[in-house]
Amino acid sequence: MIRLATKRDATHIADLIEQRAVALKQQGSDQWAEYLEQDLIDRVQTDINSGYVYVYEQEESVLASIALLPADDWDHNLWEDGERGQYIHRIVVSERLKGRGVGQQLMEHVLREADTQEPVRLDCVADNDFLNSYYPRFGFVFVDSRDGYNTFEYSMDESVSA
Repeated sequence: MIRLATKRDATHIADLIEQRAVALKQQGSDQWAEYLEQDLIDRVQTDINSGYVYVYEQEESVLASIALLPADDWDHNLWEDGERGQYIHRIVVSERLKGRGVGQQLMEHVLREADTQEPVRLDCVADNDFLNSYYPRFGFVFVDSRDGYNTFEYSMDESVSA
């Protein structure tokens, strides 16, 4: 079941993010390394308070999450018009559910819930082949590459305004 996250979910979401960050580090990637150096519970609580965080729950366990947020400093650095749009961040799925389409369900849910007047944006490491081919499956269009990250935009009216 997908639902809006509450403050009581923050610890579970932070644990998922930390587990993924550790796994990425063990694979030799510095993607998400900053999450190992900050208070993740505080980060997730800030997300919950400032935007929409959705969780995938199964048998009362939070096993995945996705955040749809207003622009933050990260987005302002990657986008020329960083004030525009809604930004997807911190998509994470428990290893127990990998390959079962949970990430797809979360992405589709967020796109249904997003403000239709604003584009939805996200980014990924430029050399992450999986994500660079994954996001276009949902209708995201490549916009630009900056500082080692590729940016993508999904426009609710099917046109990209890059």
